[in-house]
Amino acid sequence: MNRAVWAVMIGVMCVPFAWAQTDAERGQAFILESKRLPVAERVDRAVLTIQNSTDDAVVAEAAWDLTRFWDNPEEKIAAIDSMLASKQQDTRAFQWGTMAKARLLARQGAKEEARAIFQNAIAQNWEKARVMYFDSLWETGDYALMAMDLYEHNANAPADTRNQVVYEEGRDFIEMLNGLRAMRTGNADSSAMRDVFPKLKESKFRPLAIRFAKALCLTADDRCPEALAELDEVQKLIGEKASPDFDESRDLPLFRAAVLFFEGRDFDAARASFREYMDRNADNRSRVLGQALTLIFAMENSYQDGQIILELTDLLVNSEYITDETIKSQFPEWYVGSLLISHQSGLAKRGRWDEAARGWAQIMGEYYPRTLSSAVAALNFGIYISWRHNDLDGAERLLNDILENAPFDGIVPHVKSILSDIRAKRGDKAGAIALLQESLNRLGPTPYGKGPVSDCRKDVIRKLNELTK
Repeated sequence: MNRAVWAVMIGVMCVPFAWAQTDAERGQAFILESKRLPVAERVDRAVLTIQNSTDDAVVAEAAWDLTRFWDNPEEKIAAIDSMLASKQQDTRAFQWGTMAKARLLARQGAKEEARAIFQNAIAQNWEKARVMYFDSLWETGDYALMAMDLYEHNANAPADTRNQVVYEEGRDFIEMLNGLRAMRTGNADSSAMRDVFPKLKESKFRPLAIRFAKALCLTADDRCPEALAELDEVQKLIGEKASPDFDESRDLPLFRAAVLFFEGRDFDAARASFREYMDRNADNRSRVLGQALTLIFAMENSYQDGQIILELTDLLVNSEYITDETIKSQFPEWYVGSLLISHQSGLAKRGRWDEAARGWAQIMGEYYPRTLSSAVAALNFGIYISWRHNDLDGAERLLNDILENAPFDGIVPHVKSILSDIRAKRGDKAGAIALLQESLNRLGPTPYGKGPVSDCRKDVIRKLNELTK
């Protein structure tokens, strides 16, 4: 089985929609309607909305929706520019439109111009600015820059200028590992210690920040014994170089667990360290689970790292986080769903297909079609029944239901790729090619992105080449 289809997608989450009342609800209602359209009609609808709508929230969503597809970037920039000329700078339409333009510019190679736009947006605290900026960095392959920006934001931003909520959630720097492992996976000749670490500045706010970053860079370079030695030094220094804002000792077990998981030699020790992290932060379990998911996402950047996922998820799904319904109910729904789908993916990667299938069915029963994770479960279950039981009709019905009732942008390219396999098996070569071309328009032609995106793109291109030769 192709490994691309078993991974968790990141960056999209679902909430139930009602008839629009607030700005956010009107914007989301527009997107939900657009998601059910063919790509060409969806793009046309976004352009017409930008040109004609007076609803600020809807125009903002339409502008960003244009960036979800890679074709005709010049025409999209022209439509956005025309809209921006008529908007006040404090409107959501202007801000999201400006960042949409930056994303399109970055794809065309104007990365410095795009980065300047995003950095200005972040400095002015525009809504979703950091999320949109990192979406852009992922798809242009600027993984090292992403890691450096994460470090800078958390280590050196003065307290009176940083977003305290974001800063609190990211204070342990563990998300740096995601970009660093992606960098190494995409380019084996790269080195976090050579290409990233020398560019990081020591922090006057957090004296130990540079030491934590060094440990992560060493881990990314597969120099885990050195990373563990660095953390031993941090342990000795915590008392004398304490941060005035945070108790760094609360996060130290997370760093040690990350190194041990990626080293892959002593998973019992890795789990013990993560359990210690859970216990030290029992007053903030949501943050612990969020950081666990960040670590899992970092593991998805390569096939080899993906084999580790089950070692962590097995600890978590059998802990009080999931077994105690009172505790479980305190987490955001997408946190729980993402953990469960990661666990089933880990089982599948180990060849435990039937066990994974039971988990996918359970996730669907509890969450489908509300959440992305449940849509991923449905996709994987569809693949399972088509491959394991040769039930092409059942698989096709389930996949089409995803497109109709759970059309999350993060999963649609994967669904259409698998539907193309069914079309091809039935002799509909033209239909299969059309589905693959729609998937590629969403994924983009570049070899970059998070692990599941990159893997899906490779798979789609391979299928297209086979069908068109």
